[in-house]
Amino acid sequence: MQTRISHITYYVDLKSLYIQFLGCNLHCPWCIRKLTPWDHHLDKETLVGIKFQGLLTIEEFKEVINGVKELEDAVLGGEEPTIDPSLPLIIRILREHNVNIRLLTNAYEISTELLNELVMCASCEVVVSLKSLNPEVYRRYVGGELNTVLRNIEKLIGRGIKVIFETVLIPGINGPAEVEEIARYISTITDKPTLIIDPLVPIPDTPWRRPTNEEIAEAARRASKYVNVVMHERGRPSRVVVLYPRVSVKTN
Repeated sequence: MQTRISHITYYVDLKSLYIQFLGCNLHCPWCIRKLTPWDHHLDKETLVGIKFQGLLTIEEFKEVINGVKELEDAVLGGEEPTIDPSLPLIIRILREHNVNIRLLTNAYEISTELLNELVMCASCEVVVSLKSLNPEVYRRYVGGELNTVLRNIEKLIGRGIKVIFETVLIPGINGPAEVEEIARYISTITDKPTLIIDPLVPIPDTPWRRPTNEEIAEAARRASKYVNVVMHERGRPSRVVVLYPRVSVKTN
């Protein structure tokens, strides 16, 4: 069975996998994936030697996972994992390894099979990227219908799945006032509301700038009235190893 997994890295000190999927059902012009298709924590020397080598099959994915001796966490992200029909099976395989699983998603497509798998996964956490609560902004810039996302969020929470939220602070589109609106909404639908605020990383040929420190602080202050705010997650340093695709090594 073919997956949409194109890239896997392993954080040695964190004992954590980052599993990246290729393709997305939305087209956010500020998406950080437009800068590089690879894990942005990789060093320049590694990036030079990495080339796309196709999508993994389920059996190949199992081989990669079975080769990791110490594994505690797995993050499923990249572009959009939920467009992969094999995602429920991937989660099931990871559950068999007794790891904590974090699914990063725009929540635009949540199948019944995926919902059922997440319900059975006590170690799973879903991070929903909520771009905007303005239907016109969502339609114009993201390329979808906001109500579809909101209905899927209700399904996830209604089934008792652990959900936290993420949004990108974008001056002029999703500024501090809009982030506060998102935080207020989140506080009405879940008992333990958490919002990750990611400052925009500017993308070439787009009109949006990086938010100032003052704008970041204001967004956090406004949101914190309603939710637990987590600023951009940098995590502690770790050595990163590419598990797939295989990296070519230069020889003298």
